[in-house]
Amino acid sequence: MAKLPILMYHNVCLENTNSYGLTISKAKLESHFKVLQSEGYTPVHFSEIQSLKSASVVPKKPIIITFDDVYENQFELAYPLLKQYEMKASFFIPFGYVGGYDDWNDGHHKIMSIEQLKALDNKVVELGLHSFEHRAYDAMTHGNIESDFEKCQAFIQKYNLNINNILAYPYGKFPRSKPEKTQFFNLLSKQNIAYGLRIGNRLNSLPLRSVYELNRLDIKGEMSLTAFRRKIKFGKLLF
Repeated sequence: MAKLPILMYHNVCLENTNSYGLTISKAKLESHFKVLQSEGYTPVHFSEIQSLKSASVVPKKPIIITFDDVYENQFELAYPLLKQYEMKASFFIPFGYVGGYDDWNDGHHKIMSIEQLKALDNKVVELGLHSFEHRAYDAMTHGNIESDFEKCQAFIQKYNLNINNILAYPYGKFPRSKPEKTQFFNLLSKQNIAYGLRIGNRLNSLPLRSVYELNRLDIKGEMSLTAFRRKIKFGKLLF
């Protein structure tokens, strides 16, 4: 059965000394892209997977690259590398913070502006949702989650953004117990969300089945290149 690794990145920095946790250096990110090329992976967008009718027409070694939070450093450092290495990626937007800072963290990192989001080539970057308020869904009431979606849609319409129907859960969190989980997934369906992304650190099997529980591989800045190669091949089995 074909496998689909989905990589999860966050901040990108210039210096290797700052490359740890959710921050990865530009040099290390470039080394990852070189590994993907040398080992024959084909980066794809979720929209491409969505349009494929069977696993038999998926590229031999598909992979999806994702970046959460649309930090300005992704625009300045990751985006040029994606174009240089002819990669594709999905960027997930916390709409309430566009043009501001990551106030759900320490508030030190700038978030892309509307102009920067619109400047991204959609052949290279597809944009998806990362909620409006960047709050964990499992700590919100159903009514608050509905309201969050309404704010997202109003923002998208106001600024005429080209957003794909893919949702990366903030912190990878979503309701796990019934009936809240069923209610949440029903809301995603009502919102026409095609895919919902958790963390999980496992590979996904194609064709995709549990579309609201897709696994992403958490890529850390301090990870060695050997560990990166193993993780994209096996998920968390060796970790």
